Amino acid sequence: MIKKKHCRIGQDTNAVVGVVVAILLVGLFLAIMLVVQTVYVPNLMEQREAEHMEEVAYQFSLLKYAIDIQSISGKNTPIATSVTLGSKELPFLTSDRSFGYLDVSSETCNITMANATYSDYILCGSIKYSSLNSYFLDQQYIYETGAVISNQTQGNAMAIRPPLSATLLANLNISWDLFNIIGVGGKTSVSGYGTYPVQTQFYRLNETTVNNIQTITITTKYRTAWDNFLRSTFTQAGLTINTDYTLSNAGGKITLTFLPVINADLHLKVIEIRSQIAPGWIE
Repeated sequence: MIKKKHCRIGQDTNAVVGVVVAILLVGLFLAIMLVVQTVYVPNLMEQREAEHMEEVAYQFSLLKYAIDIQSISGKNTPIATSVTLGSKELPFLTSDRSFGYLDVSSETCNITMANATYSDYILCGSIKYSSLNSYFLDQQYIYETGAVISNQTQGNAMAIRPPLSATLLANLNISWDLFNIIGVGGKTSVSGYGTYPVQTQFYRLNETTVNNIQTITITTKYRTAWDNFLRSTFTQAGLTINTDYTLSNAGGKITLTFLPVINADLHLKVIEIRSQIAPGWIE
């Protein structure tokens, strides 16, 4: 006698539904992770890198403050300020860490001053941070001649103005505290994402006065920042461009020329600052 087999339709249907639900849940999870990875992570990392750029700008303001204090005190005690090179990636998600490069360089900027009988030049160094971001726009911050300059692909500008002022009385009196960074020791550059100390030390001060100055030439990579700064400074002093002075931005130089209607005297302080990147000071 042949026995008939009975199909348990209800149990088979439940099993199929369970598999379908599991597949749908896995698909939903993958879709959510795809949205998180392609939208949330880049936006969050871009915000992180933007905040890091703001942090570096603040750290460079502290660096300038420390150097200003050293120049006022005239003491050769080293002071260390820190610069953070990069930001970390997100935990448990796929993201790229940002890196940075910090460099102390001598003789990156050339200042030339001249009148009818006199000509002299000064080579100045700089402290420069360059970002290597994965999501946010790359930027540089440069301490040069006492100014903090922000530089990116769209151009450059003075984040903190240099200590140069002009006053128009009988003559035009220009007062300029010019900071010259001198790299010393074996540690003048570093790259990565950690936080590193930048040590600075007052070295010496030289003062000079150039009467009836005719031209000041600044050879620098950041000509737009200097062009805008000089225009603003002399406009505030009451001078008119192309009537009292001219500005030329050509050949890698900014050339400031005073016309015969203006009698200008330059009072110059050159403050030399020794610097290196290291936990300890190397003589």
